[in-house]
Amino acid sequence: MLKTTTQTRFDTLVSKVLWPEFKARGYRKTGNNFRLYNSDGWGKIVNIQKSSFSDKDAISFTINTGLYLVKADTMFEVAREERFLEPDCLVRKRIGNLNGLQKDLWYELTQATPLEEVGQEVKKDFLSFILPYLDSIESEEDICHQIIRERRPKSVEAIRALFDCGYQDESRQWVEEELSTTIYRAWRQQLTVFKNSLA
Repeated sequence: MLKTTTQTRFDTLVSKVLWPEFKARGYRKTGNNFRLYNSDGWGKIVNIQKSSFSDKDAISFTINTGLYLVKADTMFEVAREERFLEPDCLVRKRIGNLNGLQKDLWYELTQATPLEEVGQEVKKDFLSFILPYLDSIESEEDICHQIIRERRPKSVEAIRALFDCGYQDESRQWVEEELSTTIYRAWRQQLTVFKNSLA
């Protein structure tokens, strides 16, 4: 089936405008995903996500990023490793989290939209926010330090990943801080189970 003008423009935006910056950094492209995996057990990914409300003549899309740790990949019996996707990542952030606005940001592309206009806007955000963020991550240690610094994601999976990566003291401290401040029973129960598992 022939693609519409809008679909062709979207493909051009992904492959000609955005992809070269990541290709130069050693990422691999699969569809609308740019992925870099390190054999030490960590990785980073960019996913260009189309809205489910998009159609062939009007495409709405956003940009997701992910930081991956094999030690936190428990979705499958065997970790995906170099085949990981953005939902497999322990740390996940959208462009709206990285640009300081703290709200969802969606780009619009239609037959009437000048590709250069949208391309410049998206590329500007990539160069200003996405690339600096991902370029700052060069190791498993960098991912762990970010989690420790931000206390995000607030999950037992993140706390356990820190522990498994060698940050036992930081992991235990995080648990104690959460137990002393949380008002949520379910969260307290999860933390208690995790704490007891370390005993």
